[in-house]
Parts: sequence; structure tokens; C-alpha cells
Amino acid sequence: MNLIRIIVLAGAGLAAVAAAFFVRGAMQPAPAPQPAPVVEAPVVETSRVLVAARDISPGERVQSADFRWTPWPEEAVLASYVNQIDEPNALETLAGSIARTGFVAGEPANSAKLVKPGEAGFMSAVLTPGMRAVAVPISARSGAGGFILPNDRVDIIVTRESENGFGSDVVVENVRVLAIDQIYSETEDGAVVGSTATLELTSTQARSVALSVASGDVSLALRSIADTEGGARFAGEDDSSQDGVRSTVRVFRYGSEQRVALGGRTQ
Repeated sequence: MNLIRIIVLAGAGLAAVAAAFFVRGAMQPAPAPQPAPVVEAPVVETSRVLVAARDISPGERVQSADFRWTPWPEEAVLASYVNQIDEPNALETLAGSIARTGFVAGEPANSAKLVKPGEAGFMSAVLTPGMRAVAVPISARSGAGGFILPNDRVDIIVTRESENGFGSDVVVENVRVLAIDQIYSETEDGAVVGSTATLELTSTQARSVALSVASGDVSLALRSIADTEGGARFAGEDDSSQDGVRSTVRVFRYGSEQRVALGGRTQ
């Protein structure tokens, strides 16, 4: 055997070995992929804040059921939000408050958007839009013996003395009582004796009532709860009147009724 044959045989042997390794590697299954590492989500710290349970309109009086506690991201809690740690009894303390501005369901309760009874701005929040709050002096005698309460309806009567004797004019009818002294809501005992009644009137009615207070003695006549439909109106004015101006008032002198035109004479 010569050298060339030895070299050829050696090359063939190496090729056979390489082919065997290649076939063996091709026959083996691919290795399973390594699972991706699990990254845990960061823990978000939360606080329980008070949010509106429903849509609330501006000027609406709210109750405990109108709000609820809900988790809120700690980093998003503003100082004005009502949180359960600082105010655990907020549901009870906010009952009876008036919404200065509207809330949408799920919106956090902002202390600046709610005004509680007795706080500055409460009366302006209670007022019906377009109306005015006017205080008139009363007593137990002129205030139906103390049985007039906030949210009752009354007629305003002024009694004047003239050269013909005393006369009483019904100035404005069906007026809503906002407060008696500093009392804004009904009391359980059924009687409130105060020295001032705050009434809800239009600007025109307010001027007439102010003139009545200056010119005579004002009394409030309590209306039946079944006779409170419609808003405040001048005496004798139709409920459907839109201009807020009356043409006449009823005047009772010595048991007889007369009609007096505004700025005019007795009819």
C-alpha cells in the first residue's frame, strides 16, 4: 500500500466520521426554549376617597347615599379630596350640604364644591337661580305664633295707618321661607320663634317688600301645604304671569275688600 492510498483512506474515514456526527445532530430534537422571566407589576398604594355615587346638579342638596368610598391611587389624591383616614364620618357630616357646582358619577368629593349649613355662602347656594334672599322682621305674633318653619310658604301682609284708619295689604303670596333667624331646616318640635324671617323673592318683589317694611308692620300668613303650587307672586297676580309685575293688590279695610293699583288709587 502506497502513501496515496493511505491518504485517501484517511480522508474517507474523516468524512465518514463527520457525516455521522452531522446525522446524529440532525436527528436530535431542538432544545426547549427558556421561559421568559416573570416581571411583577409594581404595587400601587391607594387611599379611600369619597366620590359621587351619581350625577349631582349645582345647587342640589345632597344626602349620604349620594356619595360612596372608593380606592384611589395615593399619588393622585389631592389635598382637597375627602379621604376616609382624615374624615371617617364624612358621609354623615356632608349630609344636607349644597353642591356649589355639579358632580359627575365617580368624581371625588371636593370640599370646595360643597357648602354645609351655617357656612359662608350656604344661603346663596340654597337660593333658586334668579331669586333674592330678603330678611324681614317678625315676632311670635306676626310670625304665626312661631309655627312658620323653613321651606314653608307664606303670604306677606303689611298693615299701615292712614288718615282713614288702618289698612292691610297682601303684598306677595306663596313666598318660600328660607330661614328663621339662623335656622335653615325644619325642626322636630314644630315651632320656631325668631325675630327675622329670610324669604325668597324676585328682585321686583324684594323692592316691594322692602318698601312695605319701611312703611308699616309686616306679618306672615302661613299657607296650607296643599296650597303651595307655583312660585311667589304679587297679590292678585295670575300664576302664569311671566313679567313679575302686578297691576293691583287686595286691600282689606274694616272687613271689606278693595283693589289698589300699583301707584294708583283704590278701585
